[in-house]
Amino acid sequence: MSGQRHIVMPTDVFPPKCGGAGWSAHALATALIQNGADVTAVVPRAQGQSGSSQTTVAGVPTVSVAYPAGTSGLLRLLIRSILVVPRLRAQIRALRDPRAITIVHAQHILAAQAAVPLRNARTRIVITVRDHWPWDMHATGMLMAGNQRTIVGVWRTMRQRGASHATCLMAPFYAWQMRQRAALLARADMIIAVSEHIAVRVRTLVPTANVHAIPNMVDIESIQATIQTAPQVTVPAQFVLFVGKLTANKGAQFLPELIQRIRPPAIVIAGDGPLQADIAIAAVAAGVPCLVLDWVDHDDVLRLMARCQALWFPSSWDEPLSRVLLEALACGAPIIAMPTGGTGEIIRDQESGLLAPTIDAFVAAAHRLAEDAELQSLLRHNSLQHARQQYSQATVIARVLAHYDALGAQQ
Repeated sequence: MSGQRHIVMPTDVFPPKCGGAGWSAHALATALIQNGADVTAVVPRAQGQSGSSQTTVAGVPTVSVAYPAGTSGLLRLLIRSILVVPRLRAQIRALRDPRAITIVHAQHILAAQAAVPLRNARTRIVITVRDHWPWDMHATGMLMAGNQRTIVGVWRTMRQRGASHATCLMAPFYAWQMRQRAALLARADMIIAVSEHIAVRVRTLVPTANVHAIPNMVDIESIQATIQTAPQVTVPAQFVLFVGKLTANKGAQFLPELIQRIRPPAIVIAGDGPLQADIAIAAVAAGVPCLVLDWVDHDDVLRLMARCQALWFPSSWDEPLSRVLLEALACGAPIIAMPTGGTGEIIRDQESGLLAPTIDAFVAAAHRLAEDAELQSLLRHNSLQHARQQYSQATVIARVLAHYDALGAQQ
C-alpha cells in the first residue's frame, strides 16, 4: 500500500465506557495513528436521538452513530440489524478515500455486517474476531448444544441456557443469523484472530477464510508511566485483585470459595455484576475485607494491578485473549489464572504467571505465591519482559501493517 494508509475502523464498542474489546480496538487505532495512518473509528452509541456526530475519543477521530436506547433482547437485536447496521455502513461509505485503497477494519459483529457489503477493488475488508460471535449468538461459547447454524442446535442451546419456550420459537431466526455471520467471514479479505485458539475455531467454521492470529497489543511505556502515580481510590495496603464483570463466564462464581479457602489479607474487585452480593457475603463470613469498586477508571485499574499481591483470574469461559491479562503483564502483576481458551498463550506457567486448571490448584497456587517472596519477584520481572517481547505496540503493529500492505498490493 503506497502513500498514507487510510483506515476506517467500525467497532461495536469503544472508549470511554467499554470493556477489554473496546480498549483493544482503541489501542490498535492509536498505534496506527502513531505510525502515520489516517484512522477514523465509527461507533454505534445507544442514545435517545438519531443522527451522527464527530469528535475525538482518547486521541482517535471518532464518528458516533446514534440509535434508540433502552431496548433489550430480540427487540434490541432487530433494532441493531435494521437501523444500526445501515447507519454504520453509510458512515463507512462516506469515509472511504476515493483516491486510494481504504482498509475497513471491522472490530465486531455489527461492524462486520456493515462493512462486508462495501468490499470492492478499492475497499479491503478486514475483520477482527475478539470473542465467540461467529459461532455463538451470545458470543461466550458457553453451554452450546450443537451447530448454531442449525435450528436444532440453536433450539437445544437456548433450552440448555434456560430460555422460555416462547423465546425458543425464535430459533430459526437465530440460526439464520449464525449462517450470515459465517458468510461474513468467508467474504472478508482477511480475518485477524486475537489468538491461535480463536484462529483454529475460525478455520474450522470457515475453511476458506484468510485467517491470521495476531494478538491484542498494549502500550507498555504508557502503562509504566501511568502506574508510577498512586491510584485515586483508597485500597488496603495488601490485597489481591479481581478485574472484570461479576458473571459466570468471568469465573466470579468461584470467588466465594476462593475467598473462604485462601483468606487473602483483602480483596479488591474492579467490576460489578449479579454475583456481587454472594461474593460480599462470603467475604464477611471469612473475615476478609472486600472492596468493590464497580467500574473504576481504567488508569486506576492499571495502578491497582501494579500494587496487588496477586491478580486472580479464575475465568471459566474460553478466553479469546484477555486484555486484563495483557495489561496485568505490562504492570508486572503476579498472575494466577485458569488456562481457558487463549490464556495459555499469554501465561507461561511458573515463568510469567501461575496456571491453575482447578479450584484446588488455584488455592494451592495462591498459598504458594503468598508465602514465596522470591517467586513473586520472579513473576513480576518475567511478566513485564514477556509483555515487551510479545505484546508491545511496536511488535504487534508491525505485523498488522504488513498484512495491510499485502492487501493493498492486491489490485
